[in-house]
Amino acid sequence: MKLKEEQRSGLHRSCKAPVHQQLEKWAVGALMLMAGLMYVWAVDKNGWANAYYSAAVQAGQHNLQAFLFASADWGNFITVDKPPLSLWVMGVSVRIFGLNSWSLMVPQALMTLASTFLLFRLVRRCFPFSSALFAASAYAFAPITVLMARYNNPDPLMILLMIGALYAGVRAVETGRFIYISLVVLLLVLGFLTKQLQAFLVLPSVAATYLLYESSPWRRRMCNIGIAGIILGIGSLLWPLFVDLMSHSSRPYIGGSTTNSMLELTLGYNGLERILKQADMPSATLIPDQYRSVESDAGFFRLLNTNYGQEIGWILLPALLASIATLIVLIKGSYSRSQSVLVCAASVWTITTYMVLSFMGNNFHSYYTSSLALPSALSLGLGIDLMTRAAKTRPGRIALALSVVVSVVFARGMWQVSNDYPEWLGTAILLMGVGAAAVLTVPAPRRWLPNVANGLAISALMIGPLYCSALTLQSPQEGSNPISGGLTKSPNTLSRFLQGVKNQEPAWATGIAIGIKPGPAMVNLIRQAPASCTWAAATYPGQTAAQYQLSTGRTVMSIGGFAAVDPTPTLEQFQAAVAAGQVCYVIEQQEQLKVPGNSKDLIAIQDWVKANFRAEQVDGTNVYDVADH
Repeated sequence: MKLKEEQRSGLHRSCKAPVHQQLEKWAVGALMLMAGLMYVWAVDKNGWANAYYSAAVQAGQHNLQAFLFASADWGNFITVDKPPLSLWVMGVSVRIFGLNSWSLMVPQALMTLASTFLLFRLVRRCFPFSSALFAASAYAFAPITVLMARYNNPDPLMILLMIGALYAGVRAVETGRFIYISLVVLLLVLGFLTKQLQAFLVLPSVAATYLLYESSPWRRRMCNIGIAGIILGIGSLLWPLFVDLMSHSSRPYIGGSTTNSMLELTLGYNGLERILKQADMPSATLIPDQYRSVESDAGFFRLLNTNYGQEIGWILLPALLASIATLIVLIKGSYSRSQSVLVCAASVWTITTYMVLSFMGNNFHSYYTSSLALPSALSLGLGIDLMTRAAKTRPGRIALALSVVVSVVFARGMWQVSNDYPEWLGTAILLMGVGAAAVLTVPAPRRWLPNVANGLAISALMIGPLYCSALTLQSPQEGSNPISGGLTKSPNTLSRFLQGVKNQEPAWATGIAIGIKPGPAMVNLIRQAPASCTWAAATYPGQTAAQYQLSTGRTVMSIGGFAAVDPTPTLEQFQAAVAAGQVCYVIEQQEQLKVPGNSKDLIAIQDWVKANFRAEQVDGTNVYDVADH
């Protein structure tokens, strides 16, 4: 027992490379400062960002029930299609600083900085300072990281909880204490309350690392994992069961579900449908059929194509190569035990997340790649340590040089995606990488040469994501699918489609992806609606309703939820609400009615309103005064 405790206590100390502590602190501080400035610089140019979530935060400031359930409006008609934890975080910020872009986005930036620092500390426990700093830098400045740090989607909180869970899992292996397993469970339950099953992408990594490297007897390890799994399952189901067991009349409808069930939302729309469903629903129409070169883009190269490559491709390919290389070294037994733990965790996390995102169904948003950025950066950091090891043998030098060449050739290819990337800089990337590879293939006549070559290789790998992130800062981001980088050359790509959407081409896609913003006359009309109405207006789809609510400060019913496909309200329910004087105006969105797959209830409601109330043109839009009946 004493020997085991000594082994555990020295698990990571022995391999922590010496470095000037003061210099290390200054370097990490500089990294955090630069990243923080990038995350908040002119962040208000994004406006409400994802108005769908901003309106839900707004609703939570007016009504405690809306805050609890993440209602899209404070009339508590329907919730957003995600659990509420990330909205609670933003809600607290808004409660303190008021509702504005800064109070919504700064918490996202702070959580991303926290993830960056945790990543640095995780690597620094048993790898050199250079590895830890590069891992943190690769994550902090990855285009998708910069994009989401400046946006109000749930992903920054989810990623922070995931890296926290991995850190706790590593500590569980080091100490053998069940308290750290309990912490893993707690953080993943909170991750589930943030973005449901997506937070569990780190789970295979934690479980595999614990089973392979924790020093307890095999039976005890299996027992601990089993107990943790049961607790995780129960803890994750607490929120869905709490919601579903509550009377439907005392809570809002669960947006994104067809049966008003949080459990169905978890397993369906936010669960297996995302993984397995190949047919696009209206909520996934951000990439129409004509914008796909094949029926489905699922496959090994999905994340490297022109739709998603600018988000993650810059670091993904070298990260996959680093994962494979570190696994080979791990199998050979060249790492210390503590290093082996982290290498196993990083490789499993990177590869499993890559496979899931590459082969999941077509209901895929480009920002899903944010869940791959941190494990990729972690693997890259470990790859930096491998560069030093590889220089000691001829096969290692050749493998390293080939990896550098493949990575910079791909980066040069990525440079051709958009005209926004200067040609000369792409050529410089290629020359730097090839030059570094040439030096690395032969034994160095001078000790400093490998360091220079490594520096050139790292610079060549980082120029692409840094420049792409700079382009991201220049473009205002809004709606359901923010996107990194420059406008692609090819007309049949996501960025081209979203560029048209911003100009209401086609208008129905703008309604779903960004939301139609009300004109000044419409804003005045809704603001002056009688206070007796629970909903000053009712319209569709969800992003448009959110834009109206944020612009007017009055509660707006989102008929059919986010994509106008949820079966709520029924015609009878809406007629009852109108009869009770709860709805003042119905605002018709003619372009949205052209979308196939709209809720039949929405069509029935719109037909009934047209047949029974007179339309008035306000800012070119048909408005029906249903309070005057």
